[in-house]
This record gives sequence, structure tokens and C-alpha cells, in this order.
Amino acid sequence: MNNSLADDDPTSGILELQRFLPEGKQEDLRCLLEALAASRLALDREKADLAAALGQVGQERDRLRERLRRMEAHLGLLQDIFRVNDQAFSTFRAALTLSRQLRRLADLPDVVAELGRVMGVRALSCLLVGEDFETYVPPGYPCPSRQALGEALACLPEASRDRRIHVGAVKDLVRPDFFFAPADLDACPELLAGSCFIAALHDKYHCGRVIGALSLADAAPDRYTPEKGTDFLEHFCEVLAGDLLHVKIHEELTRQRDIDELTGIPNRASLRRNAPALLSLAERKGSPAALLFCDLDRFKAVNDLHGHETGDAVLRDVARGMAGRVRAYDLLARLGGDEFVVLMPDAGPQEATIMAKRLRACVAQVARDRGLSGVPGLSVSIGVALLAPGLTIDDLVRQADAAMYADKRADANIKKTE
Repeated sequence: MNNSLADDDPTSGILELQRFLPEGKQEDLRCLLEALAASRLALDREKADLAAALGQVGQERDRLRERLRRMEAHLGLLQDIFRVNDQAFSTFRAALTLSRQLRRLADLPDVVAELGRVMGVRALSCLLVGEDFETYVPPGYPCPSRQALGEALACLPEASRDRRIHVGAVKDLVRPDFFFAPADLDACPELLAGSCFIAALHDKYHCGRVIGALSLADAAPDRYTPEKGTDFLEHFCEVLAGDLLHVKIHEELTRQRDIDELTGIPNRASLRRNAPALLSLAERKGSPAALLFCDLDRFKAVNDLHGHETGDAVLRDVARGMAGRVRAYDLLARLGGDEFVVLMPDAGPQEATIMAKRLRACVAQVARDRGLSGVPGLSVSIGVALLAPGLTIDDLVRQADAAMYADKRADANIKKTE
């Protein structure tokens, strides 16, 4: 019988003992030993397979570890991007809040300064077209002409017909001092080596019409670069432009409602709207108040003799002169025609008398300047009413009107006597 077992197999020694077994059992032992050898071979193959699988698992483990490392690095990058975007969004939201809170263009310089602080830039300016905004913003606010702004925007390095925007180096600007206040550039010379963002502010109601420009500059050269996104900033420019227009339109409507078109001072509607609050405050404080009713004497004769154009100029001069003589917290208004009133909070008879003298001197000065001191001579009659408990603005106007007519009659009697 052939021996199929390997020589180094430990079971081979057992075969030598088979001669000691009965004749019928020797073959059974050999079959058993061959079965054990086959099992051992199967186990070795399985061990080799398991070793190979374990090697593959190790390789897969290493690949997973490397993938995990890359994912952790990517996660860190995403977290950095998220922090940057979150900070940008917070800045954007704060800037939007400031823009939405703008109620008067007179407050725009303070809003622009706060925008610079919120956005963390060394220089920020908001230029507005002078033809549209100059009469609404404080004196000295940068309001270039539409032509000058258009020419400056056209010279931007990244300018295009449809999208006037520059993101890049400040030194690439033809005139940095046009977009940024010279004082800011002098205070921070390193801005000239920094970066900037400049975008036109468009009129959303008139396609292609520019109303201004928003400019931001930082000393860091990489703060604003072409490869960085500017979506937040560009969207903010759209919002800011819309808010500026809304505030301007509101102020235009308010002026049309409350301002006398000819003289530029408050009108009767403004007096009726604002006087009750002043009178109510005076009553609560127990402080005096006076109302002066002024009517120009012989103004109709001036109109008839010199024409309505001269008459209108006289009314404007009188209104301007009175506005320069009343106190900052007095309310001067034109009721219509040649009638003016001055509501004086915290004023008793003595203050009212002094103010009446000022207003008479004002009209006399206008008459001299216009050559109307002769015949017909321009002058003014003034009546005074003092606040008493329960009196309304209409009551005061009526009382002062009656007192004014008494003053007019007295003046007429004096002239007859003369």
C-alpha cells in the first residue's frame, strides 16, 4: 500500500504501529490518518486564505485610515470656510441692518462711518450723484456730478459695459482719491499698497442709471482679489442703493407735503402737524409759548407795480431772512400769500417782542435791498398771541391774526397822521 502522507507529517510515525493492529484494523487506521492529513491540508489552505484576507483587511484599514485623514483635513478646511462664511454673513447681516435703519439722508455720514467699522475696513466711502442727492445730504458730503462719477467708473481696471466693479489693488486705480477721502489715504498710507472693492450703485427703477458708488479699501493686499467671491458685497450694494432711493423718495414726498415750494420753509400743513406736540410739551412743562403772525404790508402793490416774479423773489428773501433770525427750535411757516407765522416755545411777552423787532428789521432790510423802501413801501405788521391752557394752534393763529390787524390799523393811522 502506497504511503500518501508526507514524511514530516507527525502521523507518519503512527503508520509504523499499524503492524501491531489486527489485520482488519490496519486499513481503518490508515484511512483515518489520510482523512486527518486531508483536514490538515484544508486547514492550512484556510489559514493561508485567512492570512491573505487579513493582509487585505490591513491594506483596507490603511486605506481607510488615509481616507479618514484626508476627510479630517477636508473637514478642517470646510470648518475654516464655514467660519469665514459665517463671519462674512454676520458682517453682511450687520451691514444690512444699518442700511435698513437709515431714515434720513442727513444721517448718512454716521451710517457710512459705522459701516466701515462693521465691515472692518480702513476706508469706506459711499459717493452719491450730486444732481440727485446733494440737497438731501449734509453740506460737504461727497456728491460728484453724474458725469464725473461715470467717467471715474469707466476708468476702473475691471470696468465693463454692464458691470462696473473693481476688485483688486488700490494702486491700479487711476484716481484713488476720487473714490476714497484724501484724509483717509493720508491717515493710512499703506492703503495705497492694499486692495479694494468698488461697485456702482444702480437705480433699480431706471435700468442702467447709476446713483453712486460704494468703495471699500484695506491695507491687506489679499483682502479683495479677483479670485475671491464678492456675492455678499454685490448684493449689499443692491440693497443699499434701494434703501438710499427709498429714503430720498420719502424725503421728497415729505418736502412736498411739509415744505412751501416757493420759499423752502415749512408750510401750513407742517405747522398744523408739528405745532400741537410743541404746545402739548409746553403745557406739560408749564413753560410759556408765543405765536407771531406776520403779514407783509403793501405786498399786493409791489406785485402789481413790479410783477409777480419780483413779488416771488421778495417772498423768498423775506422767508430766508426770517429763517436766519428765528431760534433753532422755533417753528417758522408760510401760511400762504404774504402771511408768515413763528411759533416760539419757551417764550413769553418779552421774547416775543424782541423777535417781532427782529422780523421787522428783516423785512426792512429786504425792502432796502429790493429798492422797495419808498412808495409803495414794503413793511410788515405783526400780531402776537400767548399760550394759555386749552388753546390750540388754530386758537393762537386766530388771536395773533386779530392782533396783527390791530397792528396794521395802528400803522395805517400813524401814516395818515404823518
